[in-house]
Amino acid sequence: MTIWWDNLDAFQQTTFVIASIATVIMFIFLVLMFFGLHDGSFDGGIDSAGDADFDPSSMDHPDFDASIHGDSDIFNHDSFSSFSGLKLFTLRGILAFLSVGSWVAFLLNDNLNIWLSIFFGVLSGGFASFLLAYAFKQMWKLESEGNVHYENAIGKTGTVYIKVPANKHAKGKVNLTLQERYIEVDAITNDPEDIIPGSEIVVVGVESENTIIVKRK
Repeated sequence: MTIWWDNLDAFQQTTFVIASIATVIMFIFLVLMFFGLHDGSFDGGIDSAGDADFDPSSMDHPDFDASIHGDSDIFNHDSFSSFSGLKLFTLRGILAFLSVGSWVAFLLNDNLNIWLSIFFGVLSGGFASFLLAYAFKQMWKLESEGNVHYENAIGKTGTVYIKVPANKHAKGKVNLTLQERYIEVDAITNDPEDIIPGSEIVVVGVESENTIIVKRK
């Protein structure tokens, strides 16, 4: 190993070190991401300083889904720049660029001069970064298509599951069908009387990211 290393010139040693480090870091991040360990660790999407109560119905909202899947994920989404919706200059993209580009430059340097090796390394690294950005964009797009958008519930009817107190005094819960899903969601009402379980309601607005406004039908 020592003899092999000593036979490399300074350029090959440099590209080998950069490629190795970038590849290892990218592999670790990808493993953590696909095992779900990046949630909260890398994206900071869940505010631990906020309310400790967890509302399962909030999982139906796209904002919740975005925070889990990396809307502020330094590895997946936060970019210094973007092109046509592709976030290229992310930590993920930089690692892909350094990893692929350095490996290509390292391997080509046996047959090409330094400048051609660098040229093809930069091209390869840029292409790898572009492909990775495109792949992740398509992945997030597929996930987001399954999110429930409560704005689409306005005008729809449903049934009260847990009493909805009058005059927005507190939240109740209603069941309704939205985007071909049967969901349960927090609800408030401006009606002067409580809406009891089993009553039919109509959605008239959206109060917050996980609460709708209803009235008795």
